[in-house]
Amino acid sequence: MKFTNKIFQAICALPASSNRRLIRFLESPYFNQSKLLLDLCKLLLEYKNQDEEGFDRAALWDQLQPGVAYDDVNFRKYCSELLKLVEEFMAVENLQEHPEKKANHLLEYLVDHKVSPLYKSAIRKTRQRLQVKGYRTADYFYQSYLLERLYYKMKDFDVKLNVRANLEEISGNLDFFYWLEKLKFYNAVLSQRKTGTQEYELHFIDEIIGFLKGFPLEESPELALHVYTFLSLTDEENPEHYYAFREVLASQLDQMPPEEAVEFIDSAMHYCVGRINKGDREFLTEYFGLLDDGIEKGVFISNGELAPWRYNNAVAAALGLGKIDWAEQFIQQNKVHLPPATRENTYAFNLARVYRFQGRFKDVLELLRDLEYEDIGYSLLSKRMVVMTYYDLDELDALESFIESFRVFLNRHKDIPSQRRKSYLKWLKYVRQLTRLVPNDREKRNQLRQEILDKKAVIGNAEWLLEKLDELER
Repeated sequence: MKFTNKIFQAICALPASSNRRLIRFLESPYFNQSKLLLDLCKLLLEYKNQDEEGFDRAALWDQLQPGVAYDDVNFRKYCSELLKLVEEFMAVENLQEHPEKKANHLLEYLVDHKVSPLYKSAIRKTRQRLQVKGYRTADYFYQSYLLERLYYKMKDFDVKLNVRANLEEISGNLDFFYWLEKLKFYNAVLSQRKTGTQEYELHFIDEIIGFLKGFPLEESPELALHVYTFLSLTDEENPEHYYAFREVLASQLDQMPPEEAVEFIDSAMHYCVGRINKGDREFLTEYFGLLDDGIEKGVFISNGELAPWRYNNAVAAALGLGKIDWAEQFIQQNKVHLPPATRENTYAFNLARVYRFQGRFKDVLELLRDLEYEDIGYSLLSKRMVVMTYYDLDELDALESFIESFRVFLNRHKDIPSQRRKSYLKWLKYVRQLTRLVPNDREKRNQLRQEILDKKAVIGNAEWLLEKLDELER
């Protein structure tokens, strides 16, 4: 069994693009004066590059210390020392990736050590780095607050009399940072209350919202987005908050960081789902529009990958609106972005959904009949699609056989939540009843229709059952 430890796991977690920089960092005598630690890192990187899950300690030691007997105490000591250097490298990398933070750190050093000849140029450069047009993040306000606080310290405003200090600038930036962060996390609490069981107690939200009701939100789109999100979550029946949010989001989406764009789009989509579940069909169009915006801007693709559930949702929304060509094009264009482990199954499942809408039922069966998924949710949806396809093909013997195997599957897999199992079993029962209806028996049809309507809340895809009943009456 191969050995692993924190330093190896940390090195493996670093992006491959940083490997060379890590070596250059360790080659610098300012940071590291131990050739042994440099050699240890190079050896661990070799294991990483070979996609190894761990390494043989004795073999690695022989490469590191040829002819020296393995010493576990010293080996652990070397690994611990290397880990400290790698953590320092990570901190340096973070500064390189965020020049505005680096500028503030420089300014802090100058002020703390009173390097006054560089004050003016450092302040100017830091202010320039913080200048942004349009959307400003919470971190922008935090860095601006730090800058103004350092400027206050630099100018010794705390000991000067009758000189106007930058206290309003300090307070204003701190206020905006606080409001944005507070609203962001309180909105997360509100969302979790709808889908989870956890409760949180966050203070001062009423006071913040009370104050912001009189604030000119049109002057601060970043604040407006958080406020409208809060209002949408707390006053769901009033869509004006959502539409106000949507208007601001459309004007800011191109300017905000991708991770923030995803948060806002997901929040808006969550609201749309709530309205759709209440039968408000126009919000399916809204939902699709948000998805399309995110896809067009590329914000849903992180590290080259698109989450399978987003891929599924995009196809489902497009098909729900009859955008079959869009769905098929999306499936083909974005297959490459799916995680390799689930790519082929996710692709086949969604292509089968499109084929159903196109009436290519035999192609649906060709794709799904023998497909097995690790994810139980996929398996259930796939098997339900096979049932519907056999019905549409009027292959009743094959349908009866598959329904029975599906029923056995539901009862055998104990990892299926009880409520979901019952929902699918009821649905299969109604499909069987559909196949056994006598064409002219209107009373039986009406009786089945009423039973499905009564159970609509607890069976999945009741709409398909009702649609098939309608077809029998034509």
